[in-house]
Amino acid sequence: MEPAKMCGLLAASLLLLLTLLGDPAAACSCAPRHPQTAYCNADIVIRGKFVGFSKRLLNISIGEPVWMVRYEFNTTKVYKGPKEMQDIRFLNTPAMESLCGYEHKAPMKGEDYVVAGMLEGDSMMITSCSFIQRWAQLSPAQRRGLSLTYSKGCNCTVLPCTSMPCSSSDSQCLWTDGIMTRTWDGSQAKRLACLPRPEPSNICTWQSLSTHGRTASRQ
Repeated sequence: MEPAKMCGLLAASLLLLLTLLGDPAAACSCAPRHPQTAYCNADIVIRGKFVGFSKRLLNISIGEPVWMVRYEFNTTKVYKGPKEMQDIRFLNTPAMESLCGYEHKAPMKGEDYVVAGMLEGDSMMITSCSFIQRWAQLSPAQRRGLSLTYSKGCNCTVLPCTSMPCSSSDSQCLWTDGIMTRTWDGSQAKRLACLPRPEPSNICTWQSLSTHGRTASRQ
């Protein structure tokens, strides 16, 4: 993609982000997201290594120019994304923490990461709210979810429950890990997916990822 067009896409995304956040000085706040939600809401989900980064100024239609960080990324697997986008090389993010910019604090060319983000031309847009996890940190069940199962539940909704009582509809699964652990990283996040039951009911319920293809955990 031409650099001018690419900058235009990034500027539009950043302008939308500024509009949603309001005061640029305000701190970024992220709502809890189950790995399945992160997978289903993302344009693309990949695995690979962060190998380098650079900074550049981006002119937008309002306010002062904003610094952007471009991470160079070596993609080794695509879990979700267009067929023509199987070799993502760059991940873009605002440099400012108040704009939800992501800062990769681990060494470059280190461990593998799973990254879920939004497509911007031929690169991805990520923020500090994006699902960005070390591959080694994911449970075998979560790895199966990425490779095989989460895609089957994208018509269902994982609904975070922050305090009892909580209610849900037939298309929702109540996510209560935050009540139990305060970290949203409990058994529902690590071992379960919200999936529709077979027709005719199609009611969404928590189901064990261990019953949906064991070989996928190695992929």
